Amino acid sequence: MKEISSLHPPSGEPSPDISSRSAAAALNEEVYDRLPRGYRDYWRFMAAPRFRMETILHLLGGSEPRCVVDLGCGTGLLLTKVAERLPHALRVGIDIAPRQLDIARAADPSASWHVVDLDTDAPVIPSELEGAANAIIAAELVEHLDHPKRLLTSARRLASTGCRLILSTQSGPVRHTELRVGHRRHFSTDEMSELLREAGWNPVRVWNAGWPFHDLSKWWANRNPEGSMQRFGEQGYGWSERAVCWTLRQLFRFNSNRRGAQLFAVAEAP
Repeated sequence: MKEISSLHPPSGEPSPDISSRSAAAALNEEVYDRLPRGYRDYWRFMAAPRFRMETILHLLGGSEPRCVVDLGCGTGLLLTKVAERLPHALRVGIDIAPRQLDIARAADPSASWHVVDLDTDAPVIPSELEGAANAIIAAELVEHLDHPKRLLTSARRLASTGCRLILSTQSGPVRHTELRVGHRRHFSTDEMSELLREAGWNPVRVWNAGWPFHDLSKWWANRNPEGSMQRFGEQGYGWSERAVCWTLRQLFRFNSNRRGAQLFAVAEAP
């Protein structure tokens, strides 16, 4: 791994600008840069993102990485949890949404934050990041992209030899609520394994999880997608929304780790 003591941009210089904009990037920036009131509450209380976060942190903790890069980091909530578990690790967040990174940078100036669109033919990756990572996270990201292979190939440029990629995404149909937040496609385990290989990664394990309660919660939300998005995506959570989330978190404890619409993958850089 590249020996590096700091991955911040040089003093007085901003993170590199995005040189070109993919269609998916434009849509996702429009969706996620709005930051509605329900955005933070969704990540704090809802069962699905908390389940994904705990799974990723568990997978990450076993390797004690020195440098962790979070692709599609948003406002940095996951990297904040990484700091609690791995206080000595260098942390790097990459996202296409400048407003979210402004929030992340203000909340956690000890991490390094960079605006990069990895869904392009030639993403502008800061030279200090190339080969620096020995753990890369891509949580609920590839389903948003027009060209997910481009992102995974670009991630290889960030990876040191033996770097672990920890990825989460979705399997099954793309429903209305997911279209609303910019999902382009979902993946089977075989499709994800092949995609990782094509991008230069060696899949270690690719598996589904979440049946039945993760799957049922997605089905239920899409019975009234507009109402679900308004209640759990736009507005802040009141006591009834928090009660629903608490109930789902208890039910998620009984989910399968072998089947379901949630997909996880672990791969290594050769």
